[in-house]
Amino acid sequence: MTRAIDRLVICGAEGERARPQGCWWELVFAALKPPLSVEDDDGGGKVWRYRKLPVAAESRVIHLPQPVPADGRPPWLDADAPAEPPPVRLLSPAAAYDEATPRRAWASSSGEERDKALARGTLVHRLLQSLPDIPKAARADAARRYLARSAASFSAEERETIVAQLGRLLEDPRFSALFAPGSRAEIPIVGWLNGGTVAVSGQVDRLAVTRDAVLITDYKTNRPAPRCLTEVPPAYVAQLALYRAVLGELYPDKHIRAALVWTDVPDLMAISQASLDAALATITSP
Repeated sequence: MTRAIDRLVICGAEGERARPQGCWWELVFAALKPPLSVEDDDGGGKVWRYRKLPVAAESRVIHLPQPVPADGRPPWLDADAPAEPPPVRLLSPAAAYDEATPRRAWASSSGEERDKALARGTLVHRLLQSLPDIPKAARADAARRYLARSAASFSAEERETIVAQLGRLLEDPRFSALFAPGSRAEIPIVGWLNGGTVAVSGQVDRLAVTRDAVLITDYKTNRPAPRCLTEVPPAYVAQLALYRAVLGELYPDKHIRAALVWTDVPDLMAISQASLDAALATITSP
């Protein structure tokens, strides 16, 4: 029906045959029946009018917090103003660390190699997002079909290498729950730290909640991928540290474990609790 400004007139037509039971006119009439009032018949048939009755105003009693003194000077006029709340720092996990992500890893690569590495990262990211929802036995074939459509610039051997590496990654016993049924992709993480003085807002690439732990991971496209924790850009560790801190407030009884997935390999690198603690202390300190 149209969205009327002032009035909406609803009419039904009835010929020699009676109107069918449950027709739209009867449905509307039944819905409006309780408040309908019958207007006088003007010779053209009976008219029912629906009016929305005004809501009775609720009486309110306002209690003054303190009586006004006889001299008319309220007590708050001479009182000190309340202390202002501490300023809130907004931290985006993706840019929490002041140090920019090093780009020297790309320095020796040609433009074509960089483009291909980025394309590989995009393909791996997409497959890591969708493959966990597919039964294990069908994942490899699903990955091959996707790469055949979307990775035309890669040779058949390169595509098969990606499929094999993804299979090993998804079955990694350290973080297998991250890619099991019930895990989730692209999850917003929002919360407060340091007693409400630090606001955190970001998005983690993958999250899983198990009986005794919460597992998180972010995907990174660095090429070549870091081989040890000392080669990982501090910004990446800081990002996971903030996610872990917020999730720790939400799941105080669970162990929060974090990892990075390097899409160039692809491979999974667990980040130690000590490294996360140190990164969090650095970025949340005044």
